[in-house]
Amino acid sequence: MKVTLSALLLVTTFISHTSTGAVNVSVTVLTTQAVSFIDELFIGVTLDSHLLPAPQHWGGLDFNSQKVQALAKGLAPCYLRIGGTAGDGLTFDPTGHGTTDVNNTFTGATWDAVNTFVRDVNWKFIFGLNVLKRKDGHWDPTNAKELLQYNSAKGYQLAGLELGNEADLFPGTYNITVSSSQLGMDVYNFKKLLRSTPGYESTLVIGPDVNVGRSSAFVADYFAAGGDRAVDRITFHQYYTSDRTAHLSNFTDTKLMDTLVSYIQTGLGVARRTNPHTPIWLGETSSSSPGGAPGMSDRYVAGFLWLDKLGIAARMGLKGVLRQEFYAERYSLIGNSTFDPLPDYWLTVLYKRLVGGPVLSVEASVDNSTIRAYAHCTKPSNSYGYVPGSVTMYFLLPTDNNTSITFPQFPNQFVDVFWLTPVDGLTSNLRHLRTVALNNDPLTLVNNTLPELKPYRTERNTVTFPGKSFGFLVFPEADVAACSSQ
Repeated sequence: MKVTLSALLLVTTFISHTSTGAVNVSVTVLTTQAVSFIDELFIGVTLDSHLLPAPQHWGGLDFNSQKVQALAKGLAPCYLRIGGTAGDGLTFDPTGHGTTDVNNTFTGATWDAVNTFVRDVNWKFIFGLNVLKRKDGHWDPTNAKELLQYNSAKGYQLAGLELGNEADLFPGTYNITVSSSQLGMDVYNFKKLLRSTPGYESTLVIGPDVNVGRSSAFVADYFAAGGDRAVDRITFHQYYTSDRTAHLSNFTDTKLMDTLVSYIQTGLGVARRTNPHTPIWLGETSSSSPGGAPGMSDRYVAGFLWLDKLGIAARMGLKGVLRQEFYAERYSLIGNSTFDPLPDYWLTVLYKRLVGGPVLSVEASVDNSTIRAYAHCTKPSNSYGYVPGSVTMYFLLPTDNNTSITFPQFPNQFVDVFWLTPVDGLTSNLRHLRTVALNNDPLTLVNNTLPELKPYRTERNTVTFPGKSFGFLVFPEADVAACSSQ
């Protein structure tokens, strides 16, 4: 086999990172048919509603920053969902002069800023309306109508609207109880209102926006009362741990990763009874709630849970995963004040560039506590010139062992390697070293421009990587029939 010098150097450097013994794994992609399908909007991002009131000033996020715009464009096309607990306490006031409660009011200027931003960076906007605007036991749409009228007058486009956030927690959060059946009726009436409002005939109605593992009965009643006929996208919220109890070992714990499988199965079980064909999203999701685990959720180690989540969600048929969040908290994709891209940002960009369309099954010669393996057809509109028929695989190596991966079905073929490793450990405490390396080259913006994110190419049928690392491999010459007709 011919191997480039750079590839040999890279593999040697990878192996030198750890002294533990190597594990040999044989991996095969089942190529006869796709098990699911995702599109280029599969990954979205969020911002929390608490950033909307004027005193927050978006928490310091500068929509006009060239760096912020460059980073946002790197994720495009992309949904932006603004929602969260604070959303059910907010009032829209176009001028800001109609109320003295500035801490719970957002203005036309605030709405202008975010809509201009999403237009400029090619994102699509989803917004969570306040369902606690109530009258005679029902949702009162008066303030929502005012917002929609303002939005229409400005010519802005809304991709989707939600009504209420985690309403099952209202008794503890707001000391208010709104039954799930009442919320189902509310969202059904909202859907009728939206469809009769010019300009919103195709705006998605999204819900119920709860943790289905915690509230499956709540979701079932919500659907039975009219929610099943109202929602165009079913959304559930999911976090693995609490930020108060999260431990470093959680982030590479494959048993914890597998809890997502049972969580999605619960969601599918509830949703499919009444909505067998409605797309299901993780409408708000990250590693640890609320806000992320200090020193972990914004470091390299967070990528294990994030990449595995994307793999499981796609394989199980979900159509969207909205990452909590783009900015402001410890699990954000970009840093507070500096706006520097954090490790999960680069992982997300690579996923969006390489992965798309049909989802394929994978078989490995060891269990998934040693290696987590996922496969897709390579994204057709990629920036690397990969042709239809090529395959992208991604792997997580959660143990300390070096792992040698062999691909018997793709002998004597080129393999393009996009492997991500930490610059200074899994959880560097140095702020400027919350950095990830692609094929050993640290990733940074250059003059507010994303780097090319180049792979290295090898003809080795077996490629070795260090423990506790992850990355993507592309097989440009795989010629898989299921990937040829995208």
